[in-house]
Amino acid sequence: MQRINSVAIGFLYVLTSTFSFRGQTRTILVPSTKPKQTLPAAGPPKPAAQAGPVVAQSKPHTAVLAAGLPLRVQIDHRYRMHKGKPIEGHLIDPVYSTDHIVLPANSPIYGSITGLTPVHGSKRAWALLNGDFTPLKQPVLHFSSIQLPDGSRMPIDAVASERTADLVKMGGPVQKKSRIKKMFAAIHAKIVDTKNGISGAFHSHHKSEKALQILYGQLPYHPQDIWTGTQFDADLAQPVTLPDPKANDLLPVTPPHGHIPPGTIDARLVTPLTSKSDKVGTPVEAILTKPYLNQDHKDVILPTGTHLVGVVTQAKPARAWGRNGTLRFTFRQVKLPKGTMEQVHAQMTAVEGKKGQNVSLDSEGGAHANADKGKYMDPLLLGYLAGSNAVDTNQNQVDAADTSNGFGLPARIVSILFVSGTAISVFAYYALGQSVTRRWIMRGHEVVFAKNTRMQLAIADR
Repeated sequence: MQRINSVAIGFLYVLTSTFSFRGQTRTILVPSTKPKQTLPAAGPPKPAAQAGPVVAQSKPHTAVLAAGLPLRVQIDHRYRMHKGKPIEGHLIDPVYSTDHIVLPANSPIYGSITGLTPVHGSKRAWALLNGDFTPLKQPVLHFSSIQLPDGSRMPIDAVASERTADLVKMGGPVQKKSRIKKMFAAIHAKIVDTKNGISGAFHSHHKSEKALQILYGQLPYHPQDIWTGTQFDADLAQPVTLPDPKANDLLPVTPPHGHIPPGTIDARLVTPLTSKSDKVGTPVEAILTKPYLNQDHKDVILPTGTHLVGVVTQAKPARAWGRNGTLRFTFRQVKLPKGTMEQVHAQMTAVEGKKGQNVSLDSEGGAHANADKGKYMDPLLLGYLAGSNAVDTNQNQVDAADTSNGFGLPARIVSILFVSGTAISVFAYYALGQSVTRRWIMRGHEVVFAKNTRMQLAIADR
């Protein structure tokens, strides 16, 4: 009976660890009813280096996309990582002019793989410790043309980098919990995440790719692919002039005249931020990606490309023993197209958080990195499997496969072939030690917002 329980729990852990490649899941939290706190007034921070406008108007019936504008792209097929291989994708976010869309979402975009960059640092080290000896690479993509709404192709020059972020939204006030309650909540979240992962894999339109990713995660050496649905930010290296039938039929721009009405705006970061190195008082800059219209949508208050200037108000780096970082910033000024500055109070209500950091937002717009959902459950299961092997030395091939979790597929093969109690124990305790070290002893997660991170900001009525 003990062996049956060991096999059942071991099988649960295998399913749990198998779907750990999914990283952070999207976190949708209940909006807070707690009144937002207004930060003390402060002098305007020193503006960051100014970037060019996102979209500028050119001659009649045209719009100009400025150099540096990021195009949000999703890849349509699976591609093997080979230099020179053609690729196709589509825009997942529209591109706006002053008050309207000039490149709609789902516009096809075409390019090729122009290079492969070696992966170094902690990511490579952990791959080796998990038995993956593949020389990992990151693809460098170049997009050379995009399809316009009329069906014609426009040449572009854009270099792309992979996005690894999920959307997180503001949550309510954090309730203090005991360590026991936190542990059970984390275990429950891990179980739910695993169930969702299994369900998602079975209902996915790309089941074969999901299965292939699972297999690659167990192999000591495997091919490297760009998977269907992978997202990239493609920054324009040169300005692009597009035909724009609405260029001479724009809504009037009404200056705020000292009062910007409350509402929600969409923006992207110009200044990359991290809790590891940024300090309180660090200047922050963002650019509007969508126009901010008045209540009846007949006038533009803040056109696309408007700059927001802010400052970091709290920064706490991650520390040893799994303690995670915190970062908070607010925007206090808006720079209008004519150069005039308006006072504003805007804080985050939603932001893209890097996968693996489990970023969450509190009711005051502060970003917090959290431990992964396996912080409690994974060490418990690994410890149980390692302990069961020490007690029951008469294991069969199924027990060996369940218990040997420490070095991917090679460890399982060795344990099944030889059914050696010593070998199984070594792999089991290796997996346990690695899990405890990574989740409990090493430095926790930092809050990292890369350049072009998308976010939503709530403008408060001052």
